Amino acid sequence: MFCTQCGNEVEAHARFCSKCGNDVTRSAAVVSQASVVPAGKTPHDMNMHVTILGWLLIGSGILTAIGGTVLFFAGIVFRRMPIPIPPDVPMGLPPFLARIASLIGFGILVIAAGTVAAGVGLLQYRDWARVCAIIMAVLLVFHFPIGTAVAVYAFWVLFSQEGQQYYKSRSESTMSASGT
Repeated sequence: MFCTQCGNEVEAHARFCSKCGNDVTRSAAVVSQASVVPAGKTPHDMNMHVTILGWLLIGSGILTAIGGTVLFFAGIVFRRMPIPIPPDVPMGLPPFLARIASLIGFGILVIAAGTVAAGVGLLQYRDWARVCAIIMAVLLVFHFPIGTAVAVYAFWVLFSQEGQQYYKSRSESTMSASGT
């Protein structure tokens, strides 16, 4: 359980926060009602799942950035290289294709930056990061097979009722602790 005033982790039996002295019994009643688990089901450690998802998004973004960088610079290099053009190919086609490759590489770099930002935001429990991670997960679906697996995991963590409640409570406590 976390203090709603400062975000400090508070023991379950504590009445006041050890850091700021806030009365946590009211917020504990709300949290305990939200964390009731039906019989036969074990609760998931959502902190661990959000952390894993954040690092998966960061890693996926870095790998995507490597591919985007290669494509971006390959387009630049091919545009400047003297390549013999067969007579049946239009004169402007190779430079045009090189520009398209650079443009696609730049787009991939933008997506990679968004994916890394979503991962970092999830690790810091920022309120905007959940929506950003969902958008990036939709784009990751097309990175078969690993990106698809990361996207399915992201959908499970971010759309499950338990995940939504956990992220919302941690995000609110983190935001109130940082003063924003």
